[in-house]
Amino acid sequence: MYLVYLGESGITGTSLKDPNQPHHVQAGLLVHENQWVSMNGEFNALYRRHFGAPPGEDGAPAELRPADLHQGRGFFTSWPRLKRAELVQDCLNILVRREIPLIVAFINKWEFAQARARGDSPNALLWQSPAEPTINRFLFALHMYLDELNMSTMTHEQMTETSAWPIKDYALMVADAAKSVEPRFMADFLNSEPDIPAPAVLENFCFVASEHSVCTQLADLCAYIVRRWLQNPNGSHPHFDALRDARVLQVMYPVKMQ
Repeated sequence: MYLVYLGESGITGTSLKDPNQPHHVQAGLLVHENQWVSMNGEFNALYRRHFGAPPGEDGAPAELRPADLHQGRGFFTSWPRLKRAELVQDCLNILVRREIPLIVAFINKWEFAQARARGDSPNALLWQSPAEPTINRFLFALHMYLDELNMSTMTHEQMTETSAWPIKDYALMVADAAKSVEPRFMADFLNSEPDIPAPAVLENFCFVASEHSVCTQLADLCAYIVRRWLQNPNGSHPHFDALRDARVLQVMYPVKMQ
């Protein structure tokens, strides 16, 4: 069983013209159930090393908020940039050491607004926020990735002689209860993609507050890093480079509005 922890960045509510956040990013970490315990243990050790206490106790934030960490806000106001960068890299190393796959879907919010204004895209008129097409394409990319994982364990005879490929591992989606993903998004996706055979993704989201989910916080951090890169891909982005060069970042799926 895979637990697919969703992270988001670029959430601006009904505003689609924020020049500082032109993209909505949905990122998912594919954490196999046998990796979950060790990842939580390493994250807690990281907290003790950087803060001297577990999450939420005296001297330690209850959770890591990517924007605060990157911009030196809130708890991190007094932290110099280098110290904050070291904490970010230590978090990413949890993923790098385990080769945790990261799947990303993103949308340009201005293009989304233009498609709605033109009225030439039936789906755009139905979608109420950029989160809807982004999670739709994320789920599509996730299904394709899981299909590839299943194919990698099959023989040539199995692929040619069976009408339905066996599913080795199912996936449960874990979303932040305070973010923009809604339960109906899964049903909307399944209704729009009826030809997906034997879907490996379970048909319901599991919702949890990010404060209580280490992997959701790591997914949010990845989503934030990717969004910053999208905003200025020619700039210096050592943390994005770390995810890409270590092959943690497996898929980047742009949502095209037609």
